[in-house]
Amino acid sequence: MNWFLFVIYFFLFVFLILKLNIFNSKIISKKTLVVFFIIKISIGILLNLIYSNYYENRNTSDIFKYFDDSKFIHKSLYENPIHFVRLLVGYNDESSDLKPYLDSTMNWKGQSNVYSDLTNTSNNTFSNHKTITKFNAIVRIFSFGNISIHVLFMCFLSLIGCLLVFKAYVNFIDASNIRLFTLLVFLFPSVLIWSSAVLKEGLIVFGFGVFIYSLLKISKCIFKLKYFISIIFSLYLLFITKYYMVFIILPIGVLYAIPSNTNKKISLKYLLSFGLLLLTLISFDSISDPIIDKLNNKRNEQERISYGGYYYIQFDQKNNQRLVRFEDDVKDFESHNFSTFHNSNKDSSLLRLDLGLKYQIYSNGLNSEYLITDSIFSYCFLDSYVKAGSYYDLPNIENLSFLSLIINSPKPFFNVLTKPFQFFEGSFMLKLASFENLGLIILLLYFII
Repeated sequence: MNWFLFVIYFFLFVFLILKLNIFNSKIISKKTLVVFFIIKISIGILLNLIYSNYYENRNTSDIFKYFDDSKFIHKSLYENPIHFVRLLVGYNDESSDLKPYLDSTMNWKGQSNVYSDLTNTSNNTFSNHKTITKFNAIVRIFSFGNISIHVLFMCFLSLIGCLLVFKAYVNFIDASNIRLFTLLVFLFPSVLIWSSAVLKEGLIVFGFGVFIYSLLKISKCIFKLKYFISIIFSLYLLFITKYYMVFIILPIGVLYAIPSNTNKKISLKYLLSFGLLLLTLISFDSISDPIIDKLNNKRNEQERISYGGYYYIQFDQKNNQRLVRFEDDVKDFESHNFSTFHNSNKDSSLLRLDLGLKYQIYSNGLNSEYLITDSIFSYCFLDSYVKAGSYYDLPNIENLSFLSLIINSPKPFFNVLTKPFQFFEGSFMLKLASFENLGLIILLLYFII
């Protein structure tokens, strides 16, 4: 039944590709778009198989952990549709009447006010992973829990995004480079792989395509209401998926819409605007400080997840709490290192640890020295992560400011282009990523020449 439903949806999407005007292009035939669609679906399903075999624990798999959480959000639709709508829009979603749905989730319930305060992260919808969970909860209405059908929906949306990017930029491309441009937009490995899976990247590609295409139409003085609505919709989608994307593309988009007659004026326009922005951020702390705090918290959050370890809430005798990290799961020492006693938190037992266990205080990163457990603290388990295979140490920037960010920016820019860069060591996927980075560098050099 599941695969029969998959086939029905597949042919429905193929029918839409062949019939809808949005897929019309003078350069790419609709049959070619169907081929790209099939390639994306194949990649998406293959990724599901890889993730299901590579990750023994589904709670550490980016694909499955949000898909699994969506089951409990989707359940509210049948029990109380108003609850379902509230969970989707984020209205009072930490109230007690929604708790029965959220208690069963693994990742959603952790994105609460208490959790965000402890981990220096934001619990707002626009800065967490709830958006992809909501996407899965909506698609479950049609899929009945078949994740392959979720791949179909995501591939369809990301195909639209890629096509709109292609249609927006194709007039800037020399005829001799059209074939290369087509391959880069639709089949560049990173875009093809990650936008074909049930991950946030598919929604980002879709939103980015809608924004760029609509913006270029407006810049050509085609002032149709649908393009303004499309820009607002795409910015909202990007904002709730990866909010910093909006702060990157919106200023550049506004600048692009300002007419320039010559290349010299275009360069001057961007240089003056960039310089004015930097001067404003460096000069006015009231503007730059909130942004710096966001960047710092985002860095700490990603460092914590990628560095791995076991994280516990530590309580003192006055019930003050802070987040601490252990190298090992203290539950491994259950028989002789702690006893359990009553705790109002039903999700996790309060633990009393024996003396002598090493831990770190998680406060603005993981740079603190190791401490040793003593008898005045008790602990409650929060979450744990396996150290990422792609992890490498980042230098700590003291007194973070925009000026220090500018001074330190060459190294991360270099890292983005060159890491990973190991052709003879590591996993097969690491080698593939290394060859892709090499290809990207060659392409950039080719475009410059």
